[in-house]
Amino acid sequence: MKKFFLAVVAAGVTMTSGSFAMANHHGTDAKSPEIVERNARGVATKVKIEGKVYAVCMDGMTDGCINPRAAGLKWGNRPLDYWPGKPASQMD
Repeated sequence: MKKFFLAVVAAGVTMTSGSFAMANHHGTDAKSPEIVERNARGVATKVKIEGKVYAVCMDGMTDGCINPRAAGLKWGNRPLDYWPGKPASQMD
């Protein structure tokens, strides 16, 4: 019975430590984009992240592009820190 208990504890510790390692991917590994193209105003329009080039979402372009903040740029829409009570499409 002792061996079974030790095996269960060891398996639990192994599984728990692995989940901590997998979950810790946010803070230090932040994306650092390489700006590939800029518009006439000097604003990044294409970035390269991990070897892949993405178009940056701009006014009127919302499909097939990456949000500037998600790309690691310091501009663009920010997620809300609160729930406004209803979706923007239902607001006056």
